Amino acid sequence: MEKPFVSFFTLVRISIIFISVVCLNGCSQKKNEDSKIDSSTNAKRHSKIIARPDTIQELYLEDILACMNFEGLTKKYGAENVKKDVIVETGEGQFKITKLYPDTEKEVEVYWKDGKEYQQIQDVMIRVRYTKDEKTDFSSPWSSKNDIHLGMKLAEIVQLNGKTFTITGFGWDLGGSVVSWEGGKLAGKNINVRFNDFSDDNGGLTPQEFNAISGEMEFDVLHSSITKLNPSVDQISVFIKPAITKDQGQKMVKEVEAKQMKK
Repeated sequence: MEKPFVSFFTLVRISIIFISVVCLNGCSQKKNEDSKIDSSTNAKRHSKIIARPDTIQELYLEDILACMNFEGLTKKYGAENVKKDVIVETGEGQFKITKLYPDTEKEVEVYWKDGKEYQQIQDVMIRVRYTKDEKTDFSSPWSSKNDIHLGMKLAEIVQLNGKTFTITGFGWDLGGSVVSWEGGKLAGKNINVRFNDFSDDNGGLTPQEFNAISGEMEFDVLHSSITKLNPSVDQISVFIKPAITKDQGQKMVKEVEAKQMKK
């Protein structure tokens, strides 16, 4: 099953909106060349999920970000483990990323600041992998220093944040992405998380219940259907905070507020 690509640049826009709400409201706030993400979060997933072992030795995404540039990457992780040029196709054209431990369970996507390729890392990302026999693989050893790793349930992330937060509706290419940590413990930590449903029955939701939390809207995760769905983390990125002007931030906050569901 071919899975549509989620553009890094589109994800950056969500990152900027997330940061804008934090800065202005005080409490609100990329894929490889061979395989692509499934944008339909209610699609029937693979029959077996490879879970993250409890005994795994954790590696931290922030340590990659701290490498700063390509030279830093190769010095820390070894040139043999870094694939410098990987061409990614998006709706916005072609661009290059770098991969760390490519085509392994340790694979990480490294994105460069626009105009400063190989000189400044902007974002590092891990996402659920799919094995050759179409199994869903959450076994990546990488996590954030906030203890977020692939496969965690939404309820666990709510606990880490210390309160509920806002995500986009499901069923499209940016579905299930965090828009704002709403002033919780994860606010201002420069981390993006996306959630997905890997059950065979939309988590037991009726079609009407699932449709109610789908589409290009924002929802508080306390929504009863989202709580019942309790989706899993399928994508994590840590990034350097983009520089935006106050006017840009205010404009994006208005765009977010216009899409939010009324409570």
